[in-house]
Amino acid sequence: MTMPDELIDDLRRSQTDLARLIEAVVRGRLPYVVVPVQAVRSWERREPQHWAKVSGWLSDQNVALVQV
Repeated sequence: MTMPDELIDDLRRSQTDLARLIEAVVRGRLPYVVVPVQAVRSWERREPQHWAKVSGWLSDQNVALVQV
């Protein structure tokens, strides 16, 4: 399992706002995050490896991803 700080450092190198998503989950100890479907599609298309890390980390933390 990747530690949040390592994951955030890695994500800051990407062209996405995925680091902010992880920071919000960690800071708020959120049980779920609400994300627009278009954002997820964009992450999957533009940064598939980073999105895979983020979605895996969310799953490992039992944080549900709610797409709207």
